[in-house]
Amino acid sequence: MPVANIHVLAGHPRPSLKNWVREASAAIAEILNAPTDRLEVWVTEVDPDLWGICGVPASEVLQQQPRRSSEMPFIKMVLLEGRSAEQHHRLIAALTEITARVLDVDKQRIRMQIDQVHPDRWGIGGVPASILRAAEIAARKT
Repeated sequence: MPVANIHVLAGHPRPSLKNWVREASAAIAEILNAPTDRLEVWVTEVDPDLWGICGVPASEVLQQQPRRSSEMPFIKMVLLEGRSAEQHHRLIAALTEITARVLDVDKQRIRMQIDQVHPDRWGIGGVPASILRAAEIAARKT
């Protein structure tokens, strides 16, 4: 199951964040050829008083410069092992582009991390993915 979370400073318009969820979900599903019923994407808003930018609380930075050039959205994904480097690169490019456009943030400020989890260490309904989805995982490797 692909999961993705973006950490942003609180204050983005709710419709923009909802649009990010929609667009990011569609891109992830397309790039990974993953059914949307196994996809989980969410936004974590962080209080600007509790987020440091250049060693200063973001709330203070935002008083001096625009959000677009100061905020550093952080996207973290967790995927089962077996996805190709090309898929990882496409995810990084697509989610960065979506984030920059939808949230009006400078693309160079966006960071993304993809963590891979071995199917023996990912549980689905109390069963390791290696057991539950053995055939799917084998098919992905070919």
